[in-house]
Amino acid sequence: MRELNNYTFYNSTTDYIDGNTVYVGDIAPEIYTDFETERRRREEDKKRRKKAKARRNAKALRQSRYAAFRLVVAAGLFCAFFVGYVNLQTSIRAHMKNIATLKTEISDMKASNSAAESRINTAVDINEIKNTALTEYGMVYASEGQIVYYDICDEDYMSKYQD
Repeated sequence: MRELNNYTFYNSTTDYIDGNTVYVGDIAPEIYTDFETERRRREEDKKRRKKAKARRNAKALRQSRYAAFRLVVAAGLFCAFFVGYVNLQTSIRAHMKNIATLKTEISDMKASNSAAESRINTAVDINEIKNTALTEYGMVYASEGQIVYYDICDEDYMSKYQD
């Protein structure tokens, strides 16, 4: 005999209420079919809810995978941007350091050039050279007739072949 739980039925043959358990043989056929119909309907509802839940879970899983994929792509792009930014900053610092080094070299070269020019100017006395040329070597200043002026049409060089 099969047992249905959690219902109280009236047993018409003995006029006795049998607690919360009724045996299938004691149930009238129309009530039994109602129970079976109700039980089948509940099972179908349960199956339908289970399938719907499975579909929702599958959809949620797809959406969560897509969201995770988007998150990974966004994180990758952020990391690439950050690495590029750091690389650019490093490159700029290296160029600035190189520029500072070159400016220091230019400053040193200008100082060296000024020192060399000062040494040359102090080592050579123009008046002494002029006196030596006039007295020892017999040189004289050019007269008016000795100076020849040339007109140059093109800005190029000129060669002289005769006096």
